[in-house]
Amino acid sequence: MSNKFDNDFKEFMNSGGVTPPNELDNKILNYVKKDLDPSHITVFSKLLGVQAFIGILTMLFCPQFSLSLTNNHDVYHYFHYTFGESVCMAICGSIFIGSGAIFASFLLSSGEIRKISQSKYLYYFSICSLSVLAFMLLGVETYLKLTAFWVLGAFVSGLILFELGKKTKLLTQKQIKARI
Repeated sequence: MSNKFDNDFKEFMNSGGVTPPNELDNKILNYVKKDLDPSHITVFSKLLGVQAFIGILTMLFCPQFSLSLTNNHDVYHYFHYTFGESVCMAICGSIFIGSGAIFASFLLSSGEIRKISQSKYLYYFSICSLSVLAFMLLGVETYLKLTAFWVLGAFVSGLILFELGKKTKLLTQKQIKARI
């Protein structure tokens, strides 16, 4: 049996091979390039989409800037009376942006995660700014001090939880590969 494989291998090595057309080569190279190095616009759009979806879900529980889909303010009042309004706003920002960051780190591809990691401060500052802008466009009254605490909590938790999610995803992938 080994002899047949040896003969097949020798025949393969001696064959001239077939060169694929340049068009196919270019398509494959572009596909791989897009996968390994996606554009900032594509990555930001995906991150913004994940954040928007998860952000709307979090407002079911935490009525940030007096927005709530359920009008249930129990969690908000607990944090507000326990920690004060500034810390409460930082916690709400953390929940809003941080939860999206965790989900994004698991949903996005490795190339997209790498792209975010290269400019994470810009990505998360932009996401926080757009979130506050969206709240303002929805007619929410914003106060500079409280908004600043919200942005601070959102920005810091976005960075930390994205990194935590990214590392957890890498560890999980390594464990899966080790089992195979």
